[in-house]
Amino acid sequence: MSAFQRFRSLLVALPCFLAACASTPAEAPRAEVLVTLRNYQTGQRFELASESHTDRVTYYSSERGDAARKVQVDEVMLALVEELDKRDYSTHARPGSAPATGNESTRWALELASGGRELNWTIGTNDPRERWLAFQECRDLFLELYNATVSFQTVENDQGRGYFQDPQPSSAPKYK
Repeated sequence: MSAFQRFRSLLVALPCFLAACASTPAEAPRAEVLVTLRNYQTGQRFELASESHTDRVTYYSSERGDAARKVQVDEVMLALVEELDKRDYSTHARPGSAPATGNESTRWALELASGGRELNWTIGTNDPRERWLAFQECRDLFLELYNATVSFQTVENDQGRGYFQDPQPSSAPKYK
């Protein structure tokens, strides 16, 4: 089983493990982590934040302009950071945040903010193939977790109220 498959298995089993450990007195590790993936060609931005970074209830209870951020438990975010490091993220990353916009050769950026420290790995058309392959591994790992993370969005929709109200009696004929 590859490391990626083991990490994916961890994602599937983690909720069960966390539920089993919920009653233990030991305090879970806290990690204020925010990982952002930017696609400069499409303008897309994806964010995964730990619960210590972004309070899940508060965040999902308020209306937002975009739904790029998803909130994950601290333990999973710590595991993500560890897996990114195993894939040489910290070797390629530079201090500071990723640029908000790219240029004609910049394609992607993967930014990690944790403990008041920011690192970013920006990649473009001029980078060698080996660097691209390493970046793709980190990007795919991030997107796998991002897609597996549930997200909620609060919206104002007065018309949606009808779904929850009792239906009015109908005088339509009943068919046998």
